[in-house]
Amino acid sequence: MRLTKHRKEIIDTLKKSHGTLSANDLHKLLPTIDQVTIYRNLDLFVAEGIIKKLHLDGNEARFEYQAHPHHHAICNDCDRVIHFNATEEKLRQVLNIPDFDITSIDLVVRGNCHHKK
Repeated sequence: MRLTKHRKEIIDTLKKSHGTLSANDLHKLLPTIDQVTIYRNLDLFVAEGIIKKLHLDGNEARFEYQAHPHHHAICNDCDRVIHFNATEEKLRQVLNIPDFDITSIDLVVRGNCHHKK
């Protein structure tokens, strides 16, 4: 994959966000890049494993650059997203799905945090 100017801008913006962004969020932050180009490149980055595509709520997909793999916990009350680590090895042991080869694990936990609004 060739790293074009637009691709670099999109990746750099995701890296700086320290969280998730939708394609629309990226377009607002990078108005000189048309939305079709943003979507096309996001799909490419996901396929290449450079970024993660997440469905954290019922709305549009969110994208995140993960320097270190992690999972997400979402508060039902305030929509706060908490990043946490759980090794894939331990998760594979807990899941223990017979006759199934796990290729990746994307875990989203929902609950209520104790964070004051």
